Amino acid sequence: MNDNPSEKRKISASDSDIFSISSEESFFNNIAEIEDLRNVVPTHEETANKKLQEVLSVTEKLMTTYNREEIFELIISKSIRLTGAERGYLILINKANELEVSYTLNMESETPQDSLKEISSTVINKVIEDKEVIIIKDALKDQEYEVKRSIINLRLKSIMCVPMIKENVVIGIIYVENRTIPGIFNTESGEILKFFGNQCAVALENLDLLDENKKYALTLEKQVEERTMELEFEKSFIEKIIDNVGEILITVNQDLIIEKSNSALDLLGIKPQDIVGGKLNEFYEDDSYKKIEGAILSRKNTANISCYARNKDGNKVHFSATITHILENDNIIGSIIINKDMTEVEKYEKERLAKNALESITKAAVTANDQINTPLGVIIGRATILSSFLPKNEKFQKNLEIIKEQSYRIKETLNEMKEITNIKEKDYMIDGIKMIDLDLEK
Repeated sequence: MNDNPSEKRKISASDSDIFSISSEESFFNNIAEIEDLRNVVPTHEETANKKLQEVLSVTEKLMTTYNREEIFELIISKSIRLTGAERGYLILINKANELEVSYTLNMESETPQDSLKEISSTVINKVIEDKEVIIIKDALKDQEYEVKRSIINLRLKSIMCVPMIKENVVIGIIYVENRTIPGIFNTESGEILKFFGNQCAVALENLDLLDENKKYALTLEKQVEERTMELEFEKSFIEKIIDNVGEILITVNQDLIIEKSNSALDLLGIKPQDIVGGKLNEFYEDDSYKKIEGAILSRKNTANISCYARNKDGNKVHFSATITHILENDNIIGSIIINKDMTEVEKYEKERLAKNALESITKAAVTANDQINTPLGVIIGRATILSSFLPKNEKFQKNLEIIKEQSYRIKETLNEMKEITNIKEKDYMIDGIKMIDLDLEK
């Protein structure tokens, strides 16, 4: 021991591993250095803020990652980094309310589901029930929780179990452990990991919503595809109907340019491609076109417009046109002209008139047979009787012959009418008189 009072006591490294003082001046110099050191070494609050900033940075990445495995890896790797753990488990609760180990990190060889054997179910169930963080600083000495024998065999030291909560519902658990250092987890790291876990819950729910949206999109895409096929079929079916309809259909735009026509143009001996793209006035006769044009410009649906078009041989063909307009947002963007061929109609009308005339002749023939033929028979019969009773006077006999001759002539005329109208005689057995009947079928 040095008894010299003037000599200052030196603090050895065994007394302090921070600094040593050799003089009063050096003492104050070291105090200044310590103050500078405090400015460099982060405080407890600074460390917490740094970790919080890291959580927020990771959260942003979570929200922009759409691969499930990448999100799982990110959750556990960052949980280990934030807490100082050695290994971690991501445990999710499925729709059947069962626990599934979805991801593990730094495991030795076990599969995720095998990892459940290494986890305390008591701790997990408590976290799910209370929705709070549980920290076990030394699993071998903790008396509050019943720890599995396998964990004891692994000599597990520190455990932290954090719920991932979304709208007050636990959707999963972050489970981290350290088998080397007891007490490595504390309240601070627990609060940070709980905050991080809640952010992870939002990210996982967004991922589920994204998957649902993808499924919905696929379903919707399939429905759209099926509906598109249905519409294509309906369109094709309608086009076939239009193409095979007997009337000539022509569509024109606002400038009266022909845009489409059906195959009924065969009636004129021409094809749709012969008129599509041409002007409407090239299809109709001049007077007919003026009527069609006027009807279109009137913006009213119009029917039974008598018009004429020429066939490939240049002959006029009579049509009856009906015009309807194509609307879009109450605006006319085009028109449809339905042209009905009047050739058959006119032919039918002629046949109908001929039939009416024949019916008139038939009625006249029936009337003649009914009203004339029978009296003629009586006249001829009476003339024959008179011829036998009257004297053999040449003058009398000659006049009777003239009467009979003219009566037979009338009967021959009636017979000719009967042939024209297919009149048949029918014997009605009335006083031996035969009547006539008309067979209209023939």
